[in-house]
Amino acid sequence: MSSVDVVNVHKSFGDNDILKGIDMQVGQGEVVCLLGPSGSGKSTLLRCINGLVMPDKGHVAVGGSLIGRKVRDGKLHDLRGREASVQRERIGMVFQQFNLFPHLNVRDNLMLGPRAHRLAGKAELEEKAGLLLNKVGLGNRADAYPSQLSGGQQQRVAIARALMMEPELMLFDEPTSALDPELVGEVLDTMRSLAEEGMTMIVVTHEMTFARGVADRVVFMADGRIVEDARPGIFFDNPETERARSFLRLV
Repeated sequence: MSSVDVVNVHKSFGDNDILKGIDMQVGQGEVVCLLGPSGSGKSTLLRCINGLVMPDKGHVAVGGSLIGRKVRDGKLHDLRGREASVQRERIGMVFQQFNLFPHLNVRDNLMLGPRAHRLAGKAELEEKAGLLLNKVGLGNRADAYPSQLSGGQQQRVAIARALMMEPELMLFDEPTSALDPELVGEVLDTMRSLAEEGMTMIVVTHEMTFARGVADRVVFMADGRIVEDARPGIFFDNPETERARSFLRLV
């Protein structure tokens, strides 16, 4: 598992300033929940952390290694192609949408990435896929297709797929927001188990009970900035700012 360092990260899209100087550290094995209103920059920050989006200013390091860039001849250069892809393998990401391939069964969805990167042979990957499906409570659905699964099951498959790459860090971008309410719990239980095993996790979520019960820290964002960074008990019971108090009254 890896630590994360976000240093003075700025990001704009056109004239829209999304991130306005983000500084954040996440310790190895720590679980941090990012909370805040829509448009506060939470999802963009996750994408900067895994290299899908490059900051305009500042940098991100995971496990001490710069994300998306390398130093050559004393200058920073963006990683491209295979180099960037290999680096992102270290960071698992689970999105709101499940993004499973509908023409592949569950087992093959899990094996696709590792096979493409030749990380192991077919038999070894099949065994690993089976173990991870057991881990997320879907050991009996390896031959099912995504259309045969509930939304909660599909999201658990997406989590298992990310774990196939043996990531050092897991990022979750509102993983339960597309689910019917009765399916949310099974996904949160899977995430809770990962946290208990010591996985470093950054979670964008509106599930306040999960944030209070599982997070080591809550980072509250608004208008592209970090407004509060505190232990869950302190943030939920005694937030420092009116901006946070207003947010909590509405959720």
